[in-house]
Amino acid sequence: MFKWIGLIIGGISYGFIGGLLGWFLGSLIDRLFAPKVKIYTQHYQRSDFIESLLILTAAVLKADGHVERSEFAYVRDYLVRSLGPQQAQNAMNRLTEILGESYNIESVCSELRENSTIHERLLIIQFLFGVATADGELHQSEVAVIELIAQWSGVSRSDYESIKAMFTYSYSNSSNGGYGGGGYSGGGSGSGSTGGYRSHTLDSDYQILEISPDASDDEVKKAYRNLAKKYHPDRVAHLGDDMRKAAEEKFSRLSQAYDNIRKARGMK
Repeated sequence: MFKWIGLIIGGISYGFIGGLLGWFLGSLIDRLFAPKVKIYTQHYQRSDFIESLLILTAAVLKADGHVERSEFAYVRDYLVRSLGPQQAQNAMNRLTEILGESYNIESVCSELRENSTIHERLLIIQFLFGVATADGELHQSEVAVIELIAQWSGVSRSDYESIKAMFTYSYSNSSNGGYGGGGYSGGGSGSGSTGGYRSHTLDSDYQILEISPDASDDEVKKAYRNLAKKYHPDRVAHLGDDMRKAAEEKFSRLSQAYDNIRKARGMK
């Protein structure tokens, strides 16, 4: 703005040279008063990812009031595969500390939402369901905690349901406090179990692909292509080859669901 004022005043008062000088001085003033914009280049580091994973894991472990050995073993085995024995032991020691502390889970999830990619968050939700089902049961209190984590982390309803279907198909949306209406519901707050797992059904395959059984063949193909891109292990490769391997489980289950539907429909 000031450069134009300087150009006009300088030009009127001193002609062409005055106009150039006014333009120059005005430009300097514009730069001086211009709002400073700080550009943030955020990249979720591996250590940050592990810390968030451990805090949210502790929330799920404590959801039903006690920590099962099978759940603790699941976390340890996962970390050993992902980090190696030494780093896994360090992470388990950190998890023990976290279990004795209190955290604002919504705040942790908000930070996760701001600083991580959707692919990293999907991997965390996948892991949390693995923890919750490690003892062969899925308690409503665990479901409620994972739902809130998914909501606060910015994971969509369809993605949440897709991951949930990968682990269990033993409860319906209407009875377990699942996503309803226009968003997340709080879910049951009790520690009752939702029961065991049902045998595999084609319905669970459709839910994993985030489509209904009424979808056309083209819609099935499109859904698979889109999800294959979203859940491809390369999306979390920056966290290390071990985390990439952990993401392969969901990717493999997507492919299996697609193959089951394709064969059932006689698709080519």
